[in-house]
Amino acid sequence: MIVMKNWYHLNLDPGLLLESMTESVLVTSSDLKAPGPTIIYVNPAFEQMTGWRREEVIGKSPRLLQGPGTNYEIFADLSERLENGKVWTGRTINYKKDGSQFYMDWSITPIFDPQGLILHYLAVQKDVTHMVGIENELNLAREIDKKRLRQIERKNLELKKLIEHQKKTLDLFTKYVPEAVVKKTLERSEESHRVSAKLEVALLFCDIRGFTEMIEGLGPSEVVELLNIYYSRMSNEIRNFDGVINQFVGDEIFVAFGAPLPIATPEISAVRCAMSMMEQLEGINNDLREFLDSEIELNVGIGINFGSVIAGNVGSDDRLSYAVTGEAVVTAKRIEALTKSSPNSILVSQSVYNKTSQFVKYDAWGSLQLKGHDLSTPVYKVIGHLQ
Repeated sequence: MIVMKNWYHLNLDPGLLLESMTESVLVTSSDLKAPGPTIIYVNPAFEQMTGWRREEVIGKSPRLLQGPGTNYEIFADLSERLENGKVWTGRTINYKKDGSQFYMDWSITPIFDPQGLILHYLAVQKDVTHMVGIENELNLAREIDKKRLRQIERKNLELKKLIEHQKKTLDLFTKYVPEAVVKKTLERSEESHRVSAKLEVALLFCDIRGFTEMIEGLGPSEVVELLNIYYSRMSNEIRNFDGVINQFVGDEIFVAFGAPLPIATPEISAVRCAMSMMEQLEGINNDLREFLDSEIELNVGIGINFGSVIAGNVGSDDRLSYAVTGEAVVTAKRIEALTKSSPNSILVSQSVYNKTSQFVKYDAWGSLQLKGHDLSTPVYKVIGHLQ
């Protein structure tokens, strides 16, 4: 009867409206001052959700739904909003009659009389425990994904640093070992690293004439810088013509055209490279005069031969070196030695002359007695390009 009397004041039929609602409904008195409002009505959905029967809660404080896990901070603005006739909403942990906790969304609305005075507060409650559980699982999944993403980012950064380190190592390595040799070696299995091959190649030796006397008055750092300037310019020209620098020995450069990788016309590439190297001398000498502040001038001699060689990695288990060996190498070196009496000259063997005479102008220079042979081989001096 108390319930019905209060709802008649609201001019509502609880049997038609609130009693049939699937969401929990709780109506309280309007007194928000301590000790606070009391419950004057709950619907069947409230009983089902909380386990409390309406006769057990009528006249009691709605705080009976609260407990240790309730977040009281959400109620900080409740009184102010309701007294001003506004709707208040919030979510917190509430408790059922059996003491079990659940998450509940609150929506409390003031109910006014015809004069605009607040008579009651109507609270619609919704059990959102399952939804909160899903949200928590999603948040956990997001955190796991974020953590996994951070791990992936860290691993990618580690991989990037490793790749950069490997690239720096490889770049540094190729400064000591010809890049073509490195690539060729990487293509092979470890067991085949020492495999050698017989190749037909053009061989070029370039030596600075009178180098020992030239550097007598220079300090060690000046000698190193002189060689760096010289090697830098010459190396660029050698790469332009597909040459592979086999080694630097003091002031000597040993280059192979066609080893370790074959090229189309090694003899032509070698001669054109030698002519281009000679053209670089003026620029090198200008750089040296500026650096050393002296009238120093480099003169070089170049010898070129073509023939069969044995090329491959040689050495021990812990140290390998790429080597090109054979009689053709010795002959190329001996031809280069002939230029001592003719600075800034390019001398070539008969085999090179035969392949390049239609592109290059030569003068017969003399002959070279081959070691271990009765006959000598003609040697030719490069004069220039044929018109």
